Amino acid sequence: MENKIPSFLLNKEQSQPGSANLKRVRLPFLEETILSSARTVKSIYEQAENAAIDNFIQKVNPNVKLISLIYMIIVISLVSSRAGQLLASAMIFCFFISARLKVLQVYRKIFFLAIIFGFIVVLPASLNIITPGKIIFNIISFSKPSHFLIYTIPQNIGFTENGFRVVSLVFLRVLNSVSFSLLIVFTTPFPAFIKSFKILGIPDTFLMIISLAYKYIFILSRTIEETYFALKSRFLGNLRNSSARKLISGRIFFIFKRSVIIYENTYYAMVSRGYSGKIKLHSQNPLAPRDLVALVIILATGIVIFLF
Repeated sequence: MENKIPSFLLNKEQSQPGSANLKRVRLPFLEETILSSARTVKSIYEQAENAAIDNFIQKVNPNVKLISLIYMIIVISLVSSRAGQLLASAMIFCFFISARLKVLQVYRKIFFLAIIFGFIVVLPASLNIITPGKIIFNIISFSKPSHFLIYTIPQNIGFTENGFRVVSLVFLRVLNSVSFSLLIVFTTPFPAFIKSFKILGIPDTFLMIISLAYKYIFILSRTIEETYFALKSRFLGNLRNSSARKLISGRIFFIFKRSVIIYENTYYAMVSRGYSGKIKLHSQNPLAPRDLVALVIILATGIVIFLF
């Protein structure tokens, strides 16, 4: 069959007249916001994908996971030895491997949070001003000690050996607490995990608000991303700051208006399905033998860590 496509449509390298002088509009602050929104949406997809893996840990009852989370947080908080905390880190790492999660990506987040809240925040506690002891790294020296109100400033200020022990213990506690919490979060569907809070006596209305807010944040992130890319595709060349502010304010109003519409449609959909103001979440499935096995494993792990 003869090819009737014009030759200019087949030429991929041919450019339009004057296209070399045109530049794409750049809005760096919007770019960063959209990238953050995209990462949020991506993390939600990853969490849902990880929770859907056919694995022993993923199949455990969410109620058992919630009890295990509370139990392990208490154990980690009570263990006061670095050896016990290191043992807890090794066991939690084994749980991550058995759950077939993306260990490198998850632990990158874990170490970031642990370094911020478990090391940098408590690092001043390792100074001899707060934690007395043998100075192993001197920072500053004065000619003599001084007194300020009820405080005594020593002649040498530095990091002490006892202070580093305290900081390392706090760092390991934060690391283990965050890692086990993310293990539960990444292996449990969010709606099921929220429903498991019923065993703590939290009202159903509050749990439903959290579930709807979670779904709405997901929808809003996608809406912002799509709106921005649709806006960006319509502009070529430079854009003045005043014009950019007008466009951004208009998009904000559009997103707010669309949010109100989504809220109203959601409420009408709930009313059409019989919503009368009373909320009753569906109960979880009864405990299976694997749930009892998982509970025994967690209890034994906590006992070993505490005794070690």
